[in-house]
Amino acid sequence: MKFRNKKVSVLIDVRSRLEFFFGRMPGAICIPLPKINGAALESRGIARDAGILVYCATGSRSAVAAQALRQAGYTRVMDGGGLAEVRRSLRVD
Repeated sequence: MKFRNKKVSVLIDVRSRLEFFFGRMPGAICIPLPKINGAALESRGIARDAGILVYCATGSRSAVAAQALRQAGYTRVMDGGGLAEVRRSLRVD
């Protein structure tokens, strides 16, 4: 997958589990914003150099999540913004 010409290997939805249930990107995993941290990704085997795209409903939660992951040492984190933007811009190889 690619988002704005950058390779994406992990797609993370930081909305609530209920929001995730009602609609999500195919292949996304749900880690709600209050639970997003390095430990949550490590427990899922996500490498610190993986191409990670985070998104939410409108872009505010994804911005907070992206910053938190960068501070946790993840080097290739992209803020996808809202779900509609990710739907428009994410390309499957």
